[in-house]
Order: sequence, then structure tokens, then C-alpha cells
Amino acid sequence: MLLLPLLAWLSTAPLAATGIEQQLQQHIEQELAQYLLQLGLRAQQQDIQLTLPGGLADNHCDNLQISRRQQQEPPLGRVSYTLSCDSPQRWQSRATAKVALWLELVVASRTLERDEVLNDTMLTTQSVDIASLRHGLEFDSSALFGMTVKRRIDAGSPVSRHLLQAAWLVQKGAQVTLQFRGDGFAVSTKGLALSNGQLGEKISVQNLSSGKVIDAIVIAEDLVETGHK
Repeated sequence: MLLLPLLAWLSTAPLAATGIEQQLQQHIEQELAQYLLQLGLRAQQQDIQLTLPGGLADNHCDNLQISRRQQQEPPLGRVSYTLSCDSPQRWQSRATAKVALWLELVVASRTLERDEVLNDTMLTTQSVDIASLRHGLEFDSSALFGMTVKRRIDAGSPVSRHLLQAAWLVQKGAQVTLQFRGDGFAVSTKGLALSNGQLGEKISVQNLSSGKVIDAIVIAEDLVETGHK
């Protein structure tokens, strides 16, 4: 429980009076550690490449202040830092870092075509550098099962939800099997779906025998269930 406050303190506390380059390296490593802690993950690999103005790397500063824009975002890709010092001399400079971070992400195990419904044979996990990814990261393939591909995804490419849409197991206007389940019995009849429905979703269904409109839960393709007749 003390780890997060400790990391937060480290990100703002003065770093040891070592070379400027080493201090910046340590600062970025702390930022990455905080980001991974928030995700609850470990990095597969990370790489930090620094570019500092000539002669700055070996400068000495008793209290180096390091900042960047969009501080709430993880430092990934090409990141610009502002370096400020007030002791033993006052100066300000800039430095850039190229930061790569590899995490185990859900990827397509083969090329996925539009309108395919995802299952466990289509997805796998793979170590991916997330520096250039601008969409949601997916770490658990099972959370995507049953979703439909909106556009082609190449084999080995990360799979994120902006490329997918929820699969309708029941289409509005379709005829469905309406199953009634009670204590020790189950009967079924035909019904008309009045709205689209995903797995586990409650939708309105018209009983074609009685004409009544009732709420039912989608339990499979074109199959809904209710406890009321």
C-alpha cells in the first residue's frame, strides 16, 4: 500500500546530485514505474534514448527540476523535457527522450476480416511496443470474444475495441425462441424481438401467441429467457 505514495514522492523529490543525463534517465524510469503500477502490469522490455544539448550531460545541479507537457500521460514515444536548475548556477535547458515500452497485448493470431465474430482461435497475446499506439490497450483476449470485426486486422496487429463492435445475438424484428423457466419446468414459444440484444442484455420481446410484450434476457443466438409468462 505504501508503494504508490512512495513513487509519487520520488517523482517530485530532488534527485541525487549525479550527472544531468543520469538524473533524467532515473526520472523517466520512475514515470514508467508509476504507469505500470496503475496498469497492474510488468513491462516485457523498455528502452530510453536521451538527446541532450552538447556539454549539458555532465553538468552538476543540486536540485534539478524536470517537467514536461501532458504530465498525466505516460512518457512514450518522442517526449520533450524542460530541465531547470537554480544551484550552484541558475540555468534552463531542454532535452528529448525516445521511450519504448513493450507490454503483452492481445493481437490477431491471423488476418481478421470484416464481420467475423471473435473467438479464442482468432486472438493471442504478444509483446508489443506501445509507444505508437493511440487507442485502448487490450490485455485479456477473453473480454473480446463474441465481438464483431469492423474492418480488416492484419495478423500480429494489436486488437483494440475501436476496431470492433458488439455482436448482436438477437436482431430487432427477428423471430426468437422465448423460453419460460420456473421451479422445475421450462417451456418455450415463439416471440418477436423489439430491439437488438447482446449476450446477457435485457430486451423487449412480443409473445406471438398471446401478443403480450415482456422483458427477456438474451442467452444465445435468437434465444431469450424470462421467468414470467
